[in-house]
Amino acid sequence: MTVGLQLFGMAIILLPSSAIRNSMFANAAYASDSSGVHQHRQRLTSTDIDNINNNDKECITSSFHVERPLSPPFPNGPCDGTVITIPQQDLFPSQRRRASSSSSSSRGFPFFNNWDDLASSYEDAILPPRDVKVWFPREYHSYENHSLRFPVLYCHDGQNEAMDDSSSWTGSSWRLTGALTRLSERRMFRIDTPPVVVLIPSMEGNFFLPGLPRRHSEYGDYNNPISQAYGKFVAEVLHPYIVDRFRIQDDVEHVATIGSSLGGQASLQLLLRYPTIFGAAACLSPCFQPGTIAAVIANLASMDGGRGRTNHPNHNNLRSKVIYMDIGGDVDVTRVPIFDAHDHFTMNDKFWNPGYWWLDTNLQPMVDAMRLVLDGGGVQHTYKTFPGGRHNERAWAQRIHHPLLALYGNKSASIIDE
Repeated sequence: MTVGLQLFGMAIILLPSSAIRNSMFANAAYASDSSGVHQHRQRLTSTDIDNINNNDKECITSSFHVERPLSPPFPNGPCDGTVITIPQQDLFPSQRRRASSSSSSSRGFPFFNNWDDLASSYEDAILPPRDVKVWFPREYHSYENHSLRFPVLYCHDGQNEAMDDSSSWTGSSWRLTGALTRLSERRMFRIDTPPVVVLIPSMEGNFFLPGLPRRHSEYGDYNNPISQAYGKFVAEVLHPYIVDRFRIQDDVEHVATIGSSLGGQASLQLLLRYPTIFGAAACLSPCFQPGTIAAVIANLASMDGGRGRTNHPNHNNLRSKVIYMDIGGDVDVTRVPIFDAHDHFTMNDKFWNPGYWWLDTNLQPMVDAMRLVLDGGGVQHTYKTFPGGRHNERAWAQRIHHPLLALYGNKSASIIDE
């Protein structure tokens, strides 16, 4: 035993001081800003590394090997980042109110224990409670960045899009966190580190009646009261919670949002509804509806100065925002194939991946209408087309670097496409 202790002491002496410092600080940082959510954090262990796929293992074990390919698909999984789960009780007052009133015996209405239950049931019907996951890049817990504040990116359909193929209902995700990690390690961002990513899940099921999916209401047209409630939750509940508990840059230039299909519309709506909070939006294959286009027209009409003042510092001005849009579908002579076998060869049991081969083509007219309004109003934006692109997560994963470079990239950044 004495020999063992001596060897252990020698190992500690020989271990570089920076390694000891980083390890100690990482554990301290892990708990320092948890504010009640530390028990929900999930860290990668050696067992996790053995179980993840080869791409993610590559991302973790050789993080700065610059010879790795830079073209998609990007690594799957958290890429040595930290994932926490914010419980719905922290975000939705109805859950706290219901818990505190569960012991009350007063009755305010049939089928409800009390008036608080009635209010909670109404709120839950409008916007059902849900847990929200947050991904922190590995830099967040490093000693060198212990005082650094991070940009934040809010992702709609967070359970499908951002991080892990196994969590997506189609068996494929955007691999957003893998792309952020890979692009950042190549110094292709103008920001020092990848952003913190808030993964907001959409709700399943219907809104009272069959054929009215809750997701379509939450990401619905601009005047839809459910979409208004969703936007208010993100801007006035979730964002303050994130800023209060974690090291986040909350100035408008460092708060962005991203989504696909109707989630792309939800992203642009946040710029319109909360222009002093959100500074950038990425809309992949967006499903724009008439009310949202009308809201853009109203926003531009209310601004002073006209087309020439595209750099006006007023954050209410849509001309001051960073906007990215793209679309796939039939372009010129390129047509979307009705069937693509690659959609169904996923690395989990989600073998049926609806290709939605027709949808991007059908969305093109409203995307063109939005572009016409933005161009007519002098709003600078990035727009890209991907001929033959399908309307699903696997297709968006193939081009996820484009919106990320539009939001965060250096002007000289370039990437090799397939």
